[in-house]
Amino acid sequence: MPKAKLNRKRKYEPKTTEDVEYEIDAPKHKFRPFDEEAQAEEEHLSHILFGGARSFLQCLEEAEQEAGPSHSNVDSGVGEDDSCDSDENIRKPAWTDDDDGIEIGQALDAQRRKLPSGGINNRNNKYSNLLKHKFQTAVGTPKWASLDKSKHVDSDSDEEILQSCGFISKTTKASIPSSILEFKKVRDLNHETYSEGPYINAIEFHQTSSVALVAGNGGIATLFAVDGKRNNKLHSVAFERFPIINAKFIQNGNEAILGSRHPHIFSYDLLAAKPIRLNLPHGLTQFKNFVVSPDSQYIAAAGKWGEVHVLIAASKERIAVLKQDSEVTALTYNPTGDLLFGHSDTGEVTIWDMNMRRVKHKFTDEGCLQGTTLAISSSNQFLAAGSAQGVVNLYGIEDILQNKLPKPRRTILNLTTGIKDLKFNSSSEILALSSADIQNSVKLFHIGSGTVFSNFPPFEAKMGNISALNFSPGSGYIAFGNRKSIVSLYRLKHFKNY
Repeated sequence: MPKAKLNRKRKYEPKTTEDVEYEIDAPKHKFRPFDEEAQAEEEHLSHILFGGARSFLQCLEEAEQEAGPSHSNVDSGVGEDDSCDSDENIRKPAWTDDDDGIEIGQALDAQRRKLPSGGINNRNNKYSNLLKHKFQTAVGTPKWASLDKSKHVDSDSDEEILQSCGFISKTTKASIPSSILEFKKVRDLNHETYSEGPYINAIEFHQTSSVALVAGNGGIATLFAVDGKRNNKLHSVAFERFPIINAKFIQNGNEAILGSRHPHIFSYDLLAAKPIRLNLPHGLTQFKNFVVSPDSQYIAAAGKWGEVHVLIAASKERIAVLKQDSEVTALTYNPTGDLLFGHSDTGEVTIWDMNMRRVKHKFTDEGCLQGTTLAISSSNQFLAAGSAQGVVNLYGIEDILQNKLPKPRRTILNLTTGIKDLKFNSSSEILALSSADIQNSVKLFHIGSGTVFSNFPPFEAKMGNISALNFSPGSGYIAFGNRKSIVSLYRLKHFKNY
């Protein structure tokens, strides 16, 4: 947006030439003395810029009106009528960058790096379009950045933040309604393959790119470009006699770890599309149940007899073995990675301090005979614990750290068979829970109201026996994998970003 320029500058002249260590190359102007009239004008301009209790934009509008018709050519940047632009695409950019014409292939060659081929990553596409796509999928497009201002009558939170000097004015993002969920069923995530199963065991969304990894006991792992319309397949890798039970992204999403019931794993380099077989440390005979720390530095894997093996993610070397009293059935890190939680087949939850690598606290999951899964909200407020009896207890983090018999904040009894999976969405407003024993056995629980969404799953849904689920990083999508190699994908309309 063009802005009016204030050309008045204060003149500074050094006393001697010896005092000058550098020279400023700037145009010379003839200045008038700083008198009372100039001081009054400066105060007026300061009032326009900082506005007192009023907003910067409002003061600028008033200043333009005071200027009168003779100053109508001054661009305040506010109140312009864009009705003459019938098509938003005819607007010219504020500036042109010579690098805008570079193709993706040229940029990647210059940077000596690779990206998964296909889709937006096509080497003949413009590199600027790729960067724009990645920004929009990760952050979204704020309303103030839209060229068509007529579509947005109400000011959004991004505009209100900029409506006062010092970013004083702030608004709270509207929370999701508690009773009815606005969603849309889109094309199945793996519609081009349907070959990863029959049991889909892992659905992982990339944190910075709109890419998802789907893997199952068919021994096939596939990458898909997530857009809800085409969901194009990017690449597949198949492993003989290696059913993939668990899969996770690590190292900023450039690598995926694929685990099974065998004493070895596969490290899959996403950029080179090359898997590498790695043997597990002695004493660790399988890699079905493992989690990656939030900083992708460590991997915690459940072993036998209550052992938890801690590995360095980069080298896959073991650095510690933790222990709890009974078999480990589920693991999860807290958002900061300094605590590790482990559920058990006796209903007891162990909390390890990962800095000291020792037990910090233990508590009993109320009413649980056998634990099956754990999940912690990204806000670090809640821990959800699922059991083989179909009960999910929702605890406050401070409650479980202080008590051995904490009381759940919520007890969710909407499913009647063993809980297979639990996931919080990115805003910690929704908890998804599923069971694989009954078809369509899934619920989305609204944390604030303590109720499930009444319209999900939809009445006519044929989701099958759900064996895996996950939210995308911005909660724009939720995916459900079943025992017939199908990954159903839903668009959650409340959340604007991937």
